[in-house]
Amino acid sequence: METTEQNTKQVMEESDVLKQFMELLNQQNMKEQSQDFMGIFWYVAGMQVQLSAMVDELQGVREQLSQMQEHQPKPFTEKIMDNVAQLQEKITSLSERLTTVRKHLVETAAQAVSAFKEKGKAEMCKVVRKGISGMKSVLADYRERLVDVMMDYQKTANQIDSIGDELKQIGNSVSNVGRLLAGKGTKEVSDEKPGVGLTRAINKPVKIAVENLRKKIDAADQAFEKLDRLSDRLEAGKEAEKGGRASLKAKLSQMKAKTDQQKKAPEPDKAKTKSVAECL
Repeated sequence: METTEQNTKQVMEESDVLKQFMELLNQQNMKEQSQDFMGIFWYVAGMQVQLSAMVDELQGVREQLSQMQEHQPKPFTEKIMDNVAQLQEKITSLSERLTTVRKHLVETAAQAVSAFKEKGKAEMCKVVRKGISGMKSVLADYRERLVDVMMDYQKTANQIDSIGDELKQIGNSVSNVGRLLAGKGTKEVSDEKPGVGLTRAINKPVKIAVENLRKKIDAADQAFEKLDRLSDRLEAGKEAEKGGRASLKAKLSQMKAKTDQQKKAPEPDKAKTKSVAECL
C-alpha cells in the first residue's frame, strides 16, 4: 500500500487535474456529469481509507491472537492466525485495485481536458465515455473480490467463536470435575473467564467488519449506478448536440431555398420597364 507521503503527493496532483476538469464541465453546463464523476472518485478514495483501517484492525487481531497463543494450545490459534494474515493480503490487494481505478479516473480527466482544448466538447465527451467503459470491468472484479473477502471474514468469525466455545467447554469440564468431587452441582463457566472472554473480544472487530463489508458491497453497486448514469448523460448530450446541428442545417437549407426563390423572381423595376415599353 502507498506510504502517507506518497499518498499525500499523489492526492495533490490528482486534485489539480480534477479541479481543471470539473471547472471545464461546469463551464459547459454539465454540472450533473461533474457531480457523478466526482461522486465516483470520492467513493474510490474513501473506500481506500476504510480498507487501510481494516488492515490495521486485523493487525490488532493478530497481536491479540499472539498473546492468546502463549496461554492456549497452538492448534486453537494457528489456523486463525493464518486466516487473518490472508485477509490482510486480500484487503491490501483490494486497495491496490482501487488505486488502479483512481489513477484511471484521473487519467481520463486529464485526457478529457486535452481533448476539449484540441477538438472541442464532443471529443471530450467521447474520451470520458471510453474511460467509463474501462472502469466498469475493474469495478466488477473489485466487487467480486469484496464479496469473497466478506465470506472469509465470516468464516474467520465462526472459527473464533468455535475456539471460544471449545475453551468454555474445557473450562466447564475441568471446573465441574472438581465441583462433583466436592459433592457440588455443575456450573457453567462464564464468558468473562480469561480465555473465553479474550476470544469474544478478538472476534468483535471481525464481526463488525462483516457488517461493514456488506455496506461496502452496496456502495459498490451505487458506484456502478453512477457510472451508468454518467454514461447515459454523456450519450444524451451527444444526441442533443447532433439534434442541434441537424436543426441548424435544416434552417440553413430553408434560408438557401428562400434565397434561390428570390433570385428566380423577376425584379419589380424590370417588370415595370417592360410594361411601359410594350405600351409604347
